[in-house]
Amino acid sequence: MNKDVVIIGGGISGLSAAFYLMKKEKSFRILETKPKAGGALQTKINDGYVIENGANTLLLSDKRTEKMFDDLGLKIENANSKSNKRFIVKNKKCTPLPMNIWQLINSNLFSLRSKFRILSEPFNRKKTLSDEESISQFFIRRFGKEILDYAINPFIAGTYAGNPDSLSIEYAFPKLYEIEKKFKSVIGGFLKVRKNKLDFKIKPKSISFSGGLGDLVKSLSEKLHNSINYSSKVLNIDIIDNMYEITYKSQNEIFKIKCSKIICAIPAYKLKDITINNESFHEFTELGHINYPPVISISLAYNSIDISHPLDGFGVLVPKSENMNILGVLFPTSTFYNRAPKNKSLLTVFMGGERNPDKYKLSSEERLSQIYNDLKILLGINVKPLMISETVWEKSIPQYKVGYGHFKSIFNIIEAKLPGFYLTGNYVNGISIQDSILTSMNLVNEKF
Repeated sequence: MNKDVVIIGGGISGLSAAFYLMKKEKSFRILETKPKAGGALQTKINDGYVIENGANTLLLSDKRTEKMFDDLGLKIENANSKSNKRFIVKNKKCTPLPMNIWQLINSNLFSLRSKFRILSEPFNRKKTLSDEESISQFFIRRFGKEILDYAINPFIAGTYAGNPDSLSIEYAFPKLYEIEKKFKSVIGGFLKVRKNKLDFKIKPKSISFSGGLGDLVKSLSEKLHNSINYSSKVLNIDIIDNMYEITYKSQNEIFKIKCSKIICAIPAYKLKDITINNESFHEFTELGHINYPPVISISLAYNSIDISHPLDGFGVLVPKSENMNILGVLFPTSTFYNRAPKNKSLLTVFMGGERNPDKYKLSSEERLSQIYNDLKILLGINVKPLMISETVWEKSIPQYKVGYGHFKSIFNIIEAKLPGFYLTGNYVNGISIQDSILTSMNLVNEKF
């Protein structure tokens, strides 16, 4: 069997690549190791609760992504307006994060000195002290340590599961890096960029779908159903007469498929399992050094009346300096409708990450004990949950650490050594769902 393209991996990156190849009327085949597609983007329904095992929301800011959803017949569900409110833990209490200048002036989260640093940031002309700054170095230079500790640190833990001391501002947040480089100010730069939006940019908004983010995977899987081979693990890629012959295993049988181009959409740490001409490939092994810390996601259901703190926001993030067990708690039933039965509330708690990777080694009972203690302090919950759903990701989100340019250069080396072999995924151009979709879209548009 011959195809124009073989896509290795049926996560959101691989499915998106296939979606855009279909638009170009290219013949392709997806080889997915697991019995279902979607990778880390998984939703399950349990007794009326809509539980996200991976990402809980999608930040939509691009018309091209919006059009993809429209083409798939997906109905976007916007986050409730009250979810615009975010909490940060300070002195073991949930404190609202200021979202505008008036909230900043009246906020108890930051000192007067830090407020002044924020307001005067456009006049800060301090230059970087090194060739490549960490996120911590960048924000201390521009805003001061308190902003790092009580805004950036919890945000990085909650979105990246990462450590701002080691993540690279240039590679983890390239837009922020470029804005400061061009305008010499973060705040001033954002104000100027906002006035000159690109044609495809829209106002960012948190979204989901009626059945959760899994609806996106379901819709793509149904559309691409005839082109997906499930439970198919790629073992070796041979190069024969300017063609690729892929050997894969499915249901204990060995199969081969030929193609002229390959889109590889599996996580970087899985690349080392694939040989080229039956030999290990050095560059695949090198990419295996990209760090993916463990993260535990636990969904808990309660009677709403048993939660003392109002769930009037998106969730609460925990700074490292607060010395708590969890990274944060999301409030899904306050963010979207129909996420739980009437008079019930759903919470999603995150643990582990770069901050506390050893939480992965604890038993479920030990983790729950620590979670209950933190939830009692933060939300006043004194009862056991009605429902528990735990998902353990041994390897979660790729970390764009200082020095990530080394891995970026390897991407180019691979494409030079293996013409027609392309990488896509959340370790290429950003970790968000939209980043993954657009990376695959751009790849298909540029190379096919």
